[in-house]
Amino acid sequence: EAKRTMYTVAIKAPSLCEICKENTATHLSMAPTADGQVCRGCLSANKGDVFPVQFDLESGDLVCFGCQKEGEPRVVRVLGQEEAKVKGILEALKTEDEQGSLDRRRKAEQLLYVQELRREDMSLKHYLVEKSWSRTWMLFRTREGSPLPGKITNHKLARSNGMLDPNIRLPLDKYRPAPETHADIVSETLWNYLEKAYGVQGRAYSEDDLHGPEYVRLRIYFDDFKTSILSYP
Repeated sequence: EAKRTMYTVAIKAPSLCEICKENTATHLSMAPTADGQVCRGCLSANKGDVFPVQFDLESGDLVCFGCQKEGEPRVVRVLGQEEAKVKGILEALKTEDEQGSLDRRRKAEQLLYVQELRREDMSLKHYLVEKSWSRTWMLFRTREGSPLPGKITNHKLARSNGMLDPNIRLPLDKYRPAPETHADIVSETLWNYLEKAYGVQGRAYSEDDLHGPEYVRLRIYFDDFKTSILSYP
C-alpha cells in the first residue's frame, strides 16, 4: 500500500532522483523496506544497489538492474507461479481502489513508523517534522476513522526569515516520548516517504541546516538522539 501511494504521487507529480538530486525519478524501488525513487542513470551505474528490482514509472513494468544486458535492465517476465506474482504486484500498484484503501494505507504507514523505530543504522541524515503535524499523522496511523493529515508544515520551526529557529526543543532519546518538544526527528528514509506522500508547505529542515555557533545546542540534540540507541540492549 505504501508503494501504491508512492506510485500514485509519482504519476501526478514526478520528483527528483533521491541519489543525484538532479534528474527526474523514473523508477520506484520494490525493496520490502524502502520506497525510494531513482533515475535510470543512477540505477544503471549502481545496478540497483542492494535491491535491483524496480518498478518503471514510465513503462509500467517490473525491471531488474542486477541483470542488465547491453546497459538495459531486464524486464521481469517469467513463467508459472512467478508470472502470477508479478501480475498481482502490478495490478495492486495500478488499481485505484477507494474502498478499504485508506485503512490499508493506515496500516502500511504504521508499519513504516515501527520499522523506523526499530532502525539501528543512525548514520543516515535526519530531518525535523513539526510536532503538531506529527501528532496528526500519529492519530491517522493509530485510530480508525481519523482523516489523512494535510501537507507537512514546518513554519513553527522557523524564524521570520525562514531560517531554522535555534531555540526550538528537540527529543534527546529515540525511544522515549518527548511531548514538550517542537519537532520529531526522523531519518532521511522516512522523510522521503512523508515528503512525497503528503507534500511540504514551506522548507524542509535537516542536520544540514545546523551551521554556525547558534546551532551548537541543536547539534547536541541530534547527536544525543542518534547515539541514544546505544543505551539499549
